[in-house]
Amino acid sequence: MKAFEKSIYAEYQVSKVFNKIILSDLDSYDGTKKEKLKSYLEDLQKGGCICGMIGEFIYHTDCKKFYIEHLDDLENIRYELEDSLGEPVKNCHRMPHYTFLCWLCFEEYCFDIYRSTFER
Repeated sequence: MKAFEKSIYAEYQVSKVFNKIILSDLDSYDGTKKEKLKSYLEDLQKGGCICGMIGEFIYHTDCKKFYIEHLDDLENIRYELEDSLGEPVKNCHRMPHYTFLCWLCFEEYCFDIYRSTFER
């Protein structure tokens, strides 16, 4: 999908896994592929990973496994985000670091796709 290529995070290997997660969830939406993507990304922006809409990131044990597999990419995405914000990103819900990083990076990746594809 061309929208994935527009992300500033596309260089990270974890983005390919994020893409698979997104694509696997699009069938539950109506419309063209682009319309489905927009609806999915808007739903995620409303509820975030904390609402449980991303099956791969519901349980802490799944997040821990994912974090260990993609540790460098997830930490580097966080550093990039903090650099762009000019301040540290806080774990306000005091969840385990690995869950926080999975949610943060997935949501940021999706928001970046939305911003670069639908906010012109």
